[in-house]
Amino acid sequence: MTNRNKKVADLDNRYTKKENANKKIRSLRRTALFRRLLVMGIAFFIVGGTLVYTYTKQTLMLKDKQEQKVKVDRKLASLQDKENLLNDQILKLHDDNYIAKLARSEYYLSKNGEIVFKIDGDKDNSQETDE
Repeated sequence: MTNRNKKVADLDNRYTKKENANKKIRSLRRTALFRRLLVMGIAFFIVGGTLVYTYTKQTLMLKDKQEQKVKVDRKLASLQDKENLLNDQILKLHDDNYIAKLARSEYYLSKNGEIVFKIDGDKDNSQETDE
């Protein structure tokens, strides 16, 4: 078959020259198109990868911030409860009767002729539940 191809002579007319030139141009255009598509694909991949990375990073950061917010909200609620208790304690400390009652119960102070007996309520309750 190779012998046969050698016996065929190339025609050197305008038509064959034009067709050969068109084939070469199409080949160059196809190569250029492939290169452009390759560059665009690489650029798309880089931009897409950057967007995915940024989105993932921001999503994780948002999740961490939300967890921190929940913790801070819990702490705030706890501190507000504590503040309310302290404000109630301040109001009670302005009452002279409460101060007298507190002094009697905590420091065993008594009025003249009064005997103070301290009974531990927790021990009584625990003994009752054990039986």
